[in-house]
Amino acid sequence: MKVFILAGGLGVRLRPLTDNLPKVMIKVGGKPVLEHLINLCRHHGLTEIILSTHYMQDKIKSYFKDGKKFKVHLDYSHEKEMLGSAGAIKLAAAYLKNDNFFVLNGDVMTNVDLTKMIEFHYQRQALGTVLIHKTDHPYDSDLVEVDKNNRLIRFFRPCLKDKTNFKPLAKTGTHIFNQQILNFIPSGCFYSLEKDLIPELIKQDQSLYAFYSNCYSKDMGTLERLKQVRQDYERNKISF
Repeated sequence: MKVFILAGGLGVRLRPLTDNLPKVMIKVGGKPVLEHLINLCRHHGLTEIILSTHYMQDKIKSYFKDGKKFKVHLDYSHEKEMLGSAGAIKLAAAYLKNDNFFVLNGDVMTNVDLTKMIEFHYQRQALGTVLIHKTDHPYDSDLVEVDKNNRLIRFFRPCLKDKTNFKPLAKTGTHIFNQQILNFIPSGCFYSLEKDLIPELIKQDQSLYAFYSNCYSKDMGTLERLKQVRQDYERNKISF
């Protein structure tokens, strides 16, 4: 199974650290966060990886090159203009059209068991599987509601005024998709996984499932979260 990693984000909330560096190249424990993701993939036997780039792609390519140093094979799909997370997948369709594939957010530190997630995805013959976990910041997270079979039935972001009862189960930046997902993404326009694709698939009652794990999974998209991730790494909370 191939792995598609979204590595083109601007990292606006991480400025000034990202003024001259892509956010996936920010270091945790002496290594870029993207390197940690690549190591996780290799640990689970996933060595065919496509990096989706945009902002300062040269700094990513000069560090990782073809991936040989990291015992993987890397290809690159470059967005000249930002197309959104789903639009970036569509742009790389030539790499992804023949198999199921992972989509990983490049700014997430995780130790999820990718092998178990693959098994879950195939057992359910899913169009898509998303990793979910309990979140301690539900009001700025994409929350999910699932049925008794772990099928996604609702995808939402609560507002601060929302006092209804909901479980703090959040979608993380780890997904598996069947190659048929490419048929649901329009070409040549901005299209988001969270705002466009996933809500539309739920509306169409497509087979989207949630894989729950109590693994470590945290994005380092803000300075505060980056600090927490670095502390967690030093405390050995992210080992796999």
